[in-house]
Amino acid sequence: MKQKLYLITVLAFYFLALSMVLTGAVLPEWMNHFGVSPSEGGQLFFLYYLSYVVITFMSGVLVDWIGERWVLLLSQIFLMLGFSLVSLAPTFSLVQWGMLVLGCGGGFCEAPLSGLVAKVFSGEEGYALNLSQISFGLGAASGPFLMGYFLQQGISWRIMYVVAALVSLGLFLLFFFERPLFQAYPPSPREKNWRTLFHARGVLFASFLAIFLYVGAEIGSSAWISTYLVKELKANIYLGGVAMAIFWGAITVGRIVFAQMSRFIPSSFLLRFAVSMSLISLILFNVARSVEVVLWALGGVGLGYSAIWPFIVANVASKVNHLQATAIGFTVAFGGIGALFFPWFMGIWADFWSLRSIFVLVLVLVGALLGVVWGDNFQEEGRNIVGSTRD
Repeated sequence: MKQKLYLITVLAFYFLALSMVLTGAVLPEWMNHFGVSPSEGGQLFFLYYLSYVVITFMSGVLVDWIGERWVLLLSQIFLMLGFSLVSLAPTFSLVQWGMLVLGCGGGFCEAPLSGLVAKVFSGEEGYALNLSQISFGLGAASGPFLMGYFLQQGISWRIMYVVAALVSLGLFLLFFFERPLFQAYPPSPREKNWRTLFHARGVLFASFLAIFLYVGAEIGSSAWISTYLVKELKANIYLGGVAMAIFWGAITVGRIVFAQMSRFIPSSFLLRFAVSMSLISLILFNVARSVEVVLWALGGVGLGYSAIWPFIVANVASKVNHLQATAIGFTVAFGGIGALFFPWFMGIWADFWSLRSIFVLVLVLVGALLGVVWGDNFQEEGRNIVGSTRD
């Protein structure tokens, strides 16, 4: 059962990643095709994460009440509709609507899947969440690379969105017919007293802030890497896709490495090490003036980024028991707020300053994140679970 669950999770996270990152790869093409400015292009990220955040706040609560299966079925319905809308869009406004619908699908998908993995692999949350996110990294790396290659060859960007819509349909059918799989892992006992979460407020608030800063930096980086290379460094659209592939490929490799290291080294140390690596690599990225050095720096940024999201979510999962899905859902939603705000703000910032200045903002976000994860709320505390019967 665990193996089957993991395989479905891998496929779902792969195409969830496509819903998030393909926009960054195809954005230069859309800016030319539809005649939009950087700030207008940045609105697409805002629209996706607007619906993503709203739905993610709801999804954890729904899981605690009705279980993961029904919420994940909803996720694939919205993802299928969103991919279909974008693939058929004759105007930029329809692309915007497609982003809103895709965000709903992402909101119903990421937190419930992550919570399910954390529940099934209780006691090894950092390890399991790092491994589960590998396929997300693969999707985020291969999707932009393929999109850049297709565009360079004159193949329409619509093709990948059609394929993604068909896969979402297939995942809907898998979730629908795999009822025994979810019955093997029923919802956790419900403690409906929200005061249990109040006891974990220190851990939760620190995790909310950390994931807000991290996802803002990660999605901000991913959203503007391709456009930065194409329009600022004068690389071609193919190299823009390659840059995103390097970035997300490094995240994928890093998650494999950090997953194994987490079995021997405290997660708090690994989290701080990963943020520090990102910060140093971003400094190199900001001073670089050649495409080659930028690509090397992106690899370092990706390696550092790789473990941050899984370890932040694992920190919550390991310290909160009752209403755990709600706690994880809220944490992921605060990450969505970072993704909602920063890519759009970065587009507006670039209108007034330059595309290069975007990554100075990313550097500031990661510097602030380092300060947050150095606090006591990210210390290892064993299985010190808030809201358990041992409290």
